[in-house]
Amino acid sequence: MPPAARRPSRVPPPIVFPAPPADVTTLDPLMRTWPADLEFQRCYDIDWGAREFHAGTPSRRGRFHPVTPADASDPLPVLYGASDVDGALSETVFHDVPVRGTKHVPYAMLLHRLVVALVPLRNLTLVDLTSPGLRRLGLEHRELIDSDPRSYPATAAWARALHDHPTRPDGLLWVSRQHNTSTALVLFGDRVPLEDLTAAPGSVPLTLGAGDGLDAVCLAANRAGITITELP
Repeated sequence: MPPAARRPSRVPPPIVFPAPPADVTTLDPLMRTWPADLEFQRCYDIDWGAREFHAGTPSRRGRFHPVTPADASDPLPVLYGASDVDGALSETVFHDVPVRGTKHVPYAMLLHRLVVALVPLRNLTLVDLTSPGLRRLGLEHRELIDSDPRSYPATAAWARALHDHPTRPDGLLWVSRQHNTSTALVLFGDRVPLEDLTAAPGSVPLTLGAGDGLDAVCLAANRAGITITELP
């Protein structure tokens, strides 16, 4: 009997896109200034400091980490943020919620997480990875920003190349994949010391498991059709 026909996989293959050049000086990145005193939102675990940078590990990758700069022996600590609370939530607690199918986030995921408004005390110079900046690098949004976690080693390679560029940027900036009315950013810990960041004046960290923080999560979830399960 002939072997049974295999059903075609419904999972699309990972996106393939160009690797950064070996000579990063040939790149011409578009730079943008994030002004001093312009706040951004950072969602973080309560066991971390609000301004604490983390390098990540190969088993806990992000789009732009872990990376080890050319002149370093250890992975580079980074800090992610977003221009507003919805963007910060979308890039963290809602990050792995599928577009189709079951869209649930367990309440337990909110426990021990906070959102804080931070402001830089100086202008930050960031590589612009919105459409004009990506085109300037010969890349498309679907490649560097919309690709799924299978492409994270490749997207992190671009983060390393841009970090190592002679312009010495403080980080990267792009349109959030999860919430495209928000701007996302990642800061490089060897360029932005803790002393360059502070809590926004008058801001109070939001505890996502209760009070105003939980209200903010539920509102954002409702807008996206996401259900927070096992609420107390």
